[in-house]
This record gives sequence, C-alpha cells and structure tokens, in this order.
Amino acid sequence: MDKGFGFALVPIFVIVFLAFGAQAAAPVSPPDSRFVWEPGENLTFTWTNENFDGFYYDAQTRTGKESLTIKLNKIEDRSIPDGGIVYSTKVETTTARYRPFGEYAVIWFMGGKYLTGFPEGKSNISAWSGINLNRLQYILIDDDTSYALIEGSNLTLDGSYVLEVRDVDAAGSRVTLSLMREGIGIDTKTVDTGKNYIYEIRGRPVIAVHIDSILKENETVSVAINGIFQASEQYTLVNDGDIFERMKITKVSDTGITMSNFLPVDLKRGSIIDIGELELKVADSNTLRVHLYKKWLYAKGEHRGATGGNNLTAWDGLNYAGFSYDADSGDYSESLVITNLTGGRIPEGGLTYTSYRLRNVPHAVTNMTGKKPDGTDGSYVTFSLGGKKYTARNNGFAELLIAHGDSIYEKKVLLGRPPWFEGDDKLAPGLDTFKWGMDTWELGEGYTLAVKSIDTMSDPRKAQLVLSRNGVELDEVWLSSGNAYRYFRPGENGTPKLITYLDSVFAGATVDAIQLRYTWFVSDNVTRIKEGKRFGVFNVTVVEPDRMILKNRVPIELKAGSSINLLGNLSFFVENSDELRFYPTSVGTQVMPEEVTGNAVWETPDATAPVGTSPVAAQTERAAGFEVIISIAIILAMYITGRKIR
Repeated sequence: MDKGFGFALVPIFVIVFLAFGAQAAAPVSPPDSRFVWEPGENLTFTWTNENFDGFYYDAQTRTGKESLTIKLNKIEDRSIPDGGIVYSTKVETTTARYRPFGEYAVIWFMGGKYLTGFPEGKSNISAWSGINLNRLQYILIDDDTSYALIEGSNLTLDGSYVLEVRDVDAAGSRVTLSLMREGIGIDTKTVDTGKNYIYEIRGRPVIAVHIDSILKENETVSVAINGIFQASEQYTLVNDGDIFERMKITKVSDTGITMSNFLPVDLKRGSIIDIGELELKVADSNTLRVHLYKKWLYAKGEHRGATGGNNLTAWDGLNYAGFSYDADSGDYSESLVITNLTGGRIPEGGLTYTSYRLRNVPHAVTNMTGKKPDGTDGSYVTFSLGGKKYTARNNGFAELLIAHGDSIYEKKVLLGRPPWFEGDDKLAPGLDTFKWGMDTWELGEGYTLAVKSIDTMSDPRKAQLVLSRNGVELDEVWLSSGNAYRYFRPGENGTPKLITYLDSVFAGATVDAIQLRYTWFVSDNVTRIKEGKRFGVFNVTVVEPDRMILKNRVPIELKAGSSINLLGNLSFFVENSDELRFYPTSVGTQVMPEEVTGNAVWETPDATAPVGTSPVAAQTERAAGFEVIISIAIILAMYITGRKIR
C-alpha cells in the first residue's frame, strides 16, 4: 500500500479527535425503555423483558413474564424500604421448539427458564399433566436442530448425559439407543422411526428425543434426529416464606410467584445489591443512578436492546447493553436513532449511528494505584464502532481486542510447573493438547501468552511468561507477583501493545497456577476514518472533535423473521410476527467494516503500567484445596469443549 495515501486519509480526524476534551452525550432513549434508572421525581421504576435483556424472552413465542419494581419513599434517603422491591413472574404455556412434542407450562424465575408441568392433553412427551409451581425443573435443552448419527456415534446432552446409537435396523426402521451418564449405562430402548425416545425420572420426562428417519448413503447408514427436549432431574423448591438472598417469597399461586425484600436496602454509592441471580448496581456518583444486571451477562457477551416498533426508534447505552456504558459518570459510547421509518422500511439516510469519543483511565494497574506515567494524565482515548472498542494511534485507530477491568469474569488463570519439575509432560490421559508449562492464552491475531514456569519458592513468587506470535517467540520474562508486564512492538513507544498484571501465584502439590488481571491487548491493524468512508451499511457523514456520525447509505427492510447486520457486532433482529417488533442485538452474522488497515507505530503515550507497582498485596500463601479447584476447572473445560448442544 502507498504509505503516503494511507496517511492522507486520517491526519485531520485524528488530530481533532485527540485535541479536544470529550463532552457528555445527551440521552436519546425514552426513560421507560432503559435498564438504567435515575429516579428524579419518579420514585417508582419497573424492569421487564422489554427493557432488560437479563429477563428471559423468547422472540418466537413472545413468552417471558418477569418484572422487578422498585419504589422509594424519597430520593434523599438513598434507601429502599422493606417491601419496596417487588419481583413477579407468571406461568405460561408454550410450544416446544420441535412442535410435534406439543406444549408445556413454563415459568421464567430470576432469569432462568423452568418447566412447571404439562397442560392436559397437549403434550406428546408426557402422560402426566398438571402445573406445580412449588417444584421447578430447569429447562436445559429445547431444540429443533437436526442431527445425523451413524451407528456407534453419540449425542452429548446436558448434565453428563450421552445418548449412543447402538444398533440401526435399516430394514426394519428401528434404532436401539443407550443412555449413559458419566460413562455408566442407565437406559436402553429400541425405538421405531417417527417415534420419540423418552427417559423419565419419578414419572416425569427428563429427556425426549425424536427419531425422525434412517438415512442411507452408499454404505453408510445414519439416524436423523430433529427434536430434543431436556429438563433437570433435580427440582428447585419454591414455597411461601422461602428466602432468596434478601428477597422472600410472598406468594406462590397456580399462576405465578411473587417476592419482595424483607429488610431495607441502602443505595450507597458504588454498592452492589444481590437479588438472587440478579444484582442492582448503584453508581459511584452524587447522582442516584441504579441499573439492573444479571451476573452472567458479563460473561456471555450477547445482548439485545429494548424492543422497538413504531413507538421505539432510539437506543443508546441506557437501553441497549451492547453499547458501552459507565454508570459512575453516566457516559455511554454510542447511539442509534431511526429518523425515518415508513412501514417496515428505513429509507436511505433514515438511520443515524453516532459514536462518542471517551477518555478513560486504564484499569491496567494505574487506575488501582492512582499513579500515572510521567508526562501524561494516565488516560487514553477510545471510541466504538458497532460495539467494538478502538483506541487512538498516531495515524489511525486500533481495536482493543482485550480490555479487562475489575470483574470476576475478567481474570485469566494459567497452569504451570515448578522449575525443578521432571517427568511426564502430559497432565493426564486424554489431555493430549495440554502440557505442563505450556498452558497458553490465545490473545488474538496469532498472539499467545504462555506460562513456561512458576517459582513458588521465591518471595514474592514469580512466573516465567512467553509471548509468541504464530509460533515465533517474541519475548520472555520472569514476572514477580504484584507487577505488570508490558510489551512494545519493535520501534514502538507510548502505550504498550500488551499490558497484563500478575495478580496471584498459587502453589499446589503437583500443579501451580497464576492469575492475570487488568489485561490490555491492542490489535496490530489500524482503522482509518474520513468523511464518506463506508462502514457496514453506513457512510461517515460528520467528523467532529467529540463524535462522528454515520448514516445508512442503503435502504433497510425490516422483514419479519430477519436479522440485518448494520456494522460489526451491531444488528437489527426483527421478530417473526404480524406486528413490527425489532431491536438491536449483538447476535448474528457479522459484516466487517470496509476499512483500510495497515501496521503503524504507537507514538502517543496514552497509558502505561509501572513495573514493580502493586495495587494489592501479593498472595503468597498456599491455597487450601487448590488442586481440587484446578481439577474442577480442567473437568469443566473438557466438558464445555465436548458438549455438542446446550
């Protein structure tokens, strides 16, 4: 690529984008569509599945009836009185994804999907009928995906269950199936094609699999399966007076469950309030700002925005969790506004996407200690495109592939061996891909970070880290616990390409481990931006110091049942219904921006992590039960990898 041409695309934008301070963006989302609540004069607020994606919602069946309401006596108290938090959920009847299975009764309880029974005469997988909200079975699988299994192969289900095809009688159109759990056979049945394999516990169906047909191709005979339903064998018991965290069940009826807080709740700055699987987070701000989230949302990375139709046409970080949002400052990164919607069609220029420039203090050690690199304010500039975060480089912007903050889901554990270890390099039979001292973290773009050795005898403890790309070693370092590792590409200065903090070193009898936190990893590729540039369905129309504006360059048809990628991780999902209902989502096929990329050198010192500075005391004690924890982690990793469906 012509270097002169590449540089000519970007200088003005980069200079103006960096030269001015970021300004707070005004919200575009209607208040009742938000999952973030600023009480103001309105002392009551309700979350439902339409404004909170932690509540279950099935777009195909339009089911999901959870709600959480908060009522304050007065805002000055920053306190919720007892009974001021009310959670409610209702039982519904829905059809299984594989429709010939029939109907079942379901309730969504604290974000989980539970089986409560079967309507009389409406189910083809259970002779038992009735609804019982006191005994809830978690629904593990409800799937209509087709699978083809040859004789001797198996289908991995949830909860360590495996369904094996033992024998296929092609002439008689019969199949013998064996159900195993943890390698032990627990059930064997011969099933005709067109019928269901059913496994029951205590008279209730736990697994249902539809045997569709037998397929023959040359010498190969296989079984076609196109319906799977699985519920947990254990029950969640729910009765009046039961306690879930700070909530108490106030009523269990034939139609639903309600509960409320039995003690007052203080909304202190920066506090997190557990409500079962849900949590309320209070902003660390003088302004009372509360938002609801589900604990696993930080891990899943999939989001949907508030449900939109003709009455909802604007989303920002307050009503779509796929856009970055900082509760403490109230700043968010992006907004999406429909300015022209005719029927189910957004004409050219009718959709506006705005990305706001944000200045952040890095989590990579400096934010924890209050220290900053010499000559800088310790911050860095970021902006987002389609849900992906970028940081400034002197001649463009590079994607932040990893930007971990202070969250339990943003820690990385790597196993290793002591320097004196001798013996078999393999961890255990069957784990052929794991070797002592070579547990690696796939960072992206061919980069890996491996722990080569761990020294638990030194004080502080330390680990030998190896950074490689495409199998070629780039750097090797011994890092002491409580210190940060920084890597600059050759010839670079300013902000490192990689920052990671060695938080803890654990010692075990036969295996050691390290825990890394506050990791920052930046792409080698550079995105260059100017007015008129294309990104997904958009053109860049405005470039200003604190924001850039993109508008759709092609019409967008909101067809029922469709998923329309807009940019990067950002899509519109349109429900399959007569009524126009749609929302932004981070799920679906991605269309990458039509961008110019290339290698470049960091020149702007945005953030560094001082080597040798520890935000927390190094943990040098032997971790009790550590081998058990590691064993569970290894088994869990094998289990997740081996699962075919969920």
